Amino acid sequence: MHTMDAQAVVRVTTGLLQGTREEGVVVYRGVPFAQPPVGHLRFESPQPPEPWPGIRDASRPGPASYQFNAGNQGEVERIVADIDPGVPGIMAWPAYTNATYRHNRAAEDCLYLDIWVPESAPRGGLPVYVYYHGGANAVSSGSFELERGANLAREANMIVIRPNYRLGALGWVHFGLVTGDLPHAVNLGVQDQFAALKWVHENIAAFGGDPDNITIGGESAGATAVSHLLTHPDAHRYVRRAVLQSLSPFNLWCTQQRPEAAAVARMYLDLLRIDDPAQLRTIDPNRLLAVQNVLTRYFPPDRHLAWRPLGGVIDGNWVPQAPALHLSENTMASSGLEVAIGFAKDEWQFFRGHSPAVRHGSRQDVLAVLEQAFGADGAEEIYQQYHALHPDHSPGLLLSDIMSFEFFKLPSLAIAQNLSAQRIPVHVFQFSYDLPGLGGRLRAVHTGDIPFLFRNHGERDLAWWPAFDGASREEVRRVSARMGELYASFIRTGDPGPGWPRFDAEGWSVLDFGRLIEPKPGLLKPEWDIFRQHEFGSVRSMENVLVGNVREALAHTAAT
Repeated sequence: MHTMDAQAVVRVTTGLLQGTREEGVVVYRGVPFAQPPVGHLRFESPQPPEPWPGIRDASRPGPASYQFNAGNQGEVERIVADIDPGVPGIMAWPAYTNATYRHNRAAEDCLYLDIWVPESAPRGGLPVYVYYHGGANAVSSGSFELERGANLAREANMIVIRPNYRLGALGWVHFGLVTGDLPHAVNLGVQDQFAALKWVHENIAAFGGDPDNITIGGESAGATAVSHLLTHPDAHRYVRRAVLQSLSPFNLWCTQQRPEAAAVARMYLDLLRIDDPAQLRTIDPNRLLAVQNVLTRYFPPDRHLAWRPLGGVIDGNWVPQAPALHLSENTMASSGLEVAIGFAKDEWQFFRGHSPAVRHGSRQDVLAVLEQAFGADGAEEIYQQYHALHPDHSPGLLLSDIMSFEFFKLPSLAIAQNLSAQRIPVHVFQFSYDLPGLGGRLRAVHTGDIPFLFRNHGERDLAWWPAFDGASREEVRRVSARMGELYASFIRTGDPGPGWPRFDAEGWSVLDFGRLIEPKPGLLKPEWDIFRQHEFGSVRSMENVLVGNVREALAHTAAT
């Protein structure tokens, strides 16, 4: 029964919560779903939250997970200068993100979630959307203001929940693989994400939510979180449907194989100059952030490999299989699952649009990148085939087109085909709204869909998204209203209607989400055929070559 009273007080398993009314919703912030992972609980599995007496004030968000911000910037940069062995890479995102995603209220005590409930909520039965934030397992939070859930909850009549999880080395470096001193320090971030979902399932009825109608969703690293949950059998009982936006198996935050995860853990110990791993329980977390900075930039920007120093690891337990491989190849055990998958047209512009090869690389520069994966002949042929598809694109932009498909679209389309072949309803969209800010160079960029889908596109919001500078506000509102309703319809019922048809291998219908929103049969099929022609038409084929490349690169680095 919906137990929220006129004072916005609700009872959960650990006590009473006092929410606040704003923007047509009742919001509960800083709700603990686990004990603070501090002190003796650092590098330990999340523990159930402890009860509290009286009524807990839920008007203020909990801290974000510990991350780089204004408070620690100087100290982290000092440590980086001390330990950096001269790595040649660049940060894998545009410079503006440092300001957009900055969370100055961050701490290791971070396992909280925020809940938005429509103020006019019925007594029960509301659909529930649990959305895991992106940020490369390095930045952001469930309380990130520009992804707040108020507008989506109110306008779509659903409950929106956004959890935190441990970031950086505290959640995503698997020291338990290399030392017995920290046996539980494997996939701690995944464990946090599971704990949040379990808490929601056990408590959401108190807010008027339907525990049997929970959709999990996320963008970028958040999509990887969703893929982990879909791969773990214990999560299936909590999930009715799933939304994966900008999923990639090969980027910095993506799921590692065990040898690379162990190598990353050892690299942390080496760069920290630690002989006794037990010191990690008390080490200054700024030192962990400094090593994270170094390893993020460990390889040159045009090395063509799957370097994933902040990703989960296949451990046979929390991550029993590589999620993208599982979802693209195996039979799903869950009955009744429904899935939506989306990606941006120009994903790579966000991650490498500022690299020399993409900005002003020559044809030969681009071929040198492609040859690392496809060989000399394959690189030449793929380049020519993409040039035929996009004759007005510069060599660098063609590289971005190819890498956007390889790292994001190919895996998503492979998953869509596998699920649809099992008669699991799948809906696919491509965000293709070219944004004019920053000279238009980011195009239809990674993260660009978020203001549309969460309906956070007021002037205060868009001021933090430089790619939206110069965009027609009226057009943004119109596109957001239309695409937002399709998105919400999927979350509520799994059926967005004829405006967004299901994907299958025969019809190959992809919703083109740009200034116009329309299904386009065959969209991206030519690109898919190019990769298949060169025997790279699967997640496994790309995983094999990109992991082979990273192992070769690590061996060469160790030898020198």
